Amino acid sequence: MRGIARTLARIVALALLTLLVTLLAFRVAAALRETQSATDAAPTTGQMVETGHGRMFVQDAGPRERTPILLIHGTAAWSEFWRGTIDHLVARGHRVVALDLPPFGFSDRAADYTREAQAQRIVGALGALGIEKAVLVGHSFGAGATIEAVMRHPERVSGLVLVAAALGLPDDGASLATPPQALSAFLNLPLIPELLVASTATNPLLTRQLLGTMIARKDAATPELAAILQRPMTQRATTRDFVSWAKSFITPDLAALSMSLPQYSNIRTPTHIIWGTDDTLTPLAQGERLARLIPDAALTVLRRVGHIPQIEDPSAFRTALDAALANFVITPSR
Repeated sequence: MRGIARTLARIVALALLTLLVTLLAFRVAAALRETQSATDAAPTTGQMVETGHGRMFVQDAGPRERTPILLIHGTAAWSEFWRGTIDHLVARGHRVVALDLPPFGFSDRAADYTREAQAQRIVGALGALGIEKAVLVGHSFGAGATIEAVMRHPERVSGLVLVAAALGLPDDGASLATPPQALSAFLNLPLIPELLVASTATNPLLTRQLLGTMIARKDAATPELAAILQRPMTQRATTRDFVSWAKSFITPDLAALSMSLPQYSNIRTPTHIIWGTDDTLTPLAQGERLARLIPDAALTVLRRVGHIPQIEDPSAFRTALDAALANFVITPSR
C-alpha cells in the first residue's frame, strides 16, 4: 500500500508540475506577444481623443450633421466588433461613433474601472468630438457604463438602446452580493491569476472557442471575428491589465447609480431594449425586468438568438435597431 501511495503522490506531483510548466509557457508566450503600443497597434480607421479621463480610441463615420449613434461594446470586445452594425447604419445615412471602453481595445488603460469612471470617459469622448447629444447603444458589460452615463448626464443623451445588458442588479429587496472571499483572495495572489488569464482570455488559441461559449448560434463565432478580438491583445501588459479589470469587475460598485434599483424609475430618456430568447449569460427574464424598471421602455425579443445578437442574427438585430432609432425620431436621410 505504501508503494501505491508513493506512486500516486509522484503522479500527482508530476501532473501539477506539468500544469505549472504549461501555464508558465502561456504566460511567457503572452509576454512575447504583448509588445506593441496602442498607437502602433490601433487601426487607421479610428483616432485617439482626449477625454479628461485618458485617451479614448473612437471610430467616427457618417454625416456630421446627423445625430450621432454611439456604440459601446461588451467584455473583451472593442469598436471594430461592431463593424457590421457600423456599416449598416452609415449606409442608412446615420453618423456612427464606436468607442473602445478600457481595458479593452486601444483606449488608455487605467486603475479606475468603476462605472462612474467609464461613464465619464463616454461623456468625455462626446465632448472631445464636439457632440452635444447622442443616442447611446450599450451591449452586455458596456451597458452598465452606458446607463451610468444616462443617469449622470441625461442632457447628453437623446435615446438609449440596451442590448443584452449585463448589469448585475440585486433582486428586489436584496442588497448587493459580495464576491466570495476566496475569489477575491485568489485574484490578489501574485502571478497565478496572470497565468490563468494568459492561458484563457488572452490566449489566441482559445479566442474563437471562448466567443462560442457566449452565443447560441455557434457558427457565428467565425475566424474573422476571432481575429478582430485578438488584435488589441498584442498591446503591452494586456494580460496584467485584464487581471486588474477582473478585480474591479467582481467587486460590487456601490457608488454606481446604475446599481440602485430606484434610480431606474428616474430615467426619462426614450429607451429600447433588445434581447435574445436563448441568452444564457443574461437570461431574457433580466431584459423583461429591465423593461419594467425603466418608464415606457420598449422591449424587442429576438428568437433563437443568444447574448450577442448583432453577430448571431445581424439582419434581425439591425431591423430592431432601425425600429428603435425611428422611435427616437432618428430617421435615415437616404
